[in-house]
Amino acid sequence: MKKLLLLLTIFLAAVAQAGTYTPSSVPNPKNQGQDFYLSNPDGIISEEYETYINDLSKDLYAKTLVEIATVALESIGDMDAFDFSYELFQRWGIGGKGKNTGVLVLFVMESHDIRIMTGTGIEGVLTDAVCSQIIRTQMVPWFRDGEYEKGLLAGLGAIYQTCTDDDVPEELQSVVSVTNRGQYAEEDNEDEEEPSWLPWPVIIAILLGILILNYFASIKRCPKCNKKKARRTSAQTLVHATYSHGGQEKVTYTCKHCGHVFTVIENTPKLRDSSSSSSGGGYRSGGHSSGGSWGGGSTSGGGAGSKW
Repeated sequence: MKKLLLLLTIFLAAVAQAGTYTPSSVPNPKNQGQDFYLSNPDGIISEEYETYINDLSKDLYAKTLVEIATVALESIGDMDAFDFSYELFQRWGIGGKGKNTGVLVLFVMESHDIRIMTGTGIEGVLTDAVCSQIIRTQMVPWFRDGEYEKGLLAGLGAIYQTCTDDDVPEELQSVVSVTNRGQYAEEDNEDEEEPSWLPWPVIIAILLGILILNYFASIKRCPKCNKKKARRTSAQTLVHATYSHGGQEKVTYTCKHCGHVFTVIENTPKLRDSSSSSSGGGYRSGGHSSGGSWGGGSTSGGGAGSKW
């Protein structure tokens, strides 16, 4: 009976801890590949919205080299959301090394915490006041209605808008030098007119456009019927890409018009150069050899947080 009670106690403790994370136990999305930016281990975000978030984050990085890590967790136990965000940001090294244009968006279901933490190189664009306004006006209203996915996507859309707006200093667009951003910070003035973010339908239209472009890019012309109806159905890696050269994969296509199946050898791009061995704050970013990595950036704790 004592053994049974002990096993039951261990089991209940394990159940209670399920879904509770520490900064060291949060799954790093870069382990899946370089184009993944969302950590969603508890399935809070649906697959559809996972795609939206990863595509938006990938597009922002391509335009500005701003890296957004979005983390949606069930629980972080008794740990403070600020301390959790700070340690996770430094552990992963979000944002380019030396440029520090990283952003971490942390969502915690149990404690109703939402926090945006910024790298030191982007604090002049995503100021504490701007981050607070994004949370207050774009995210919290959705969260209070139980629409967590829409709230996260609306907040990310507002971050995207801020980082790519014409008013953003030119060097953020080219990332020639985006350190010491404080000189561009606006004076804190709560009476200033609030910036107007992209309306929700426009955000959806942008995301749908990205998905449609990706869809048509995956279609090939069938060599048998000559119609552009062949879609990618599977792929086998032949040569893994590295930081010095690209790779190759054997891709199988199936024609939706005539049913013809054929294979094509395609090149894959080399991995983006990053500093996975030296993350900010003394932490190392995790990852497998087949995955990717963050850029090695750091934060001084800028941003904002709230509860809903």
